[in-house]
Amino acid sequence: MLLLGYPTALDAILARAGAETLDSVVAASKGDSKQMMEELARRHLIRPIATQGHIGDVLLDKIVYDAQTTSGGSGGPLFNNEGKVVGINFAVVREFGGSNFAIPVGFGKSLLKP
Repeated sequence: MLLLGYPTALDAILARAGAETLDSVVAASKGDSKQMMEELARRHLIRPIATQGHIGDVLLDKIVYDAQTTSGGSGGPLFNNEGKVVGINFAVVREFGGSNFAIPVGFGKSLLKP
């Protein structure tokens, strides 16, 4: 399986930008976090990372896997070996690197319906 996500949260990404870039991004986005992410991506200042791992368990409400992830990775897709999205990353157990969690993609699909 493959996990796709961002390496850190928005605050950490902005902290690594230079002062001039930060001021420009905040001005362009009017302080809206979604627009900030879009502006950072448009400027190629953030890119998702991909990590590989193994699915350890599939339960009704969660998928347990061992692909490396960090804070800020919630919402990233979890792909199976056929390239299909099977889950959405939602939690990391920091004390034990072999346990990260995703919800089955069906839970996310139901939220997208109008």
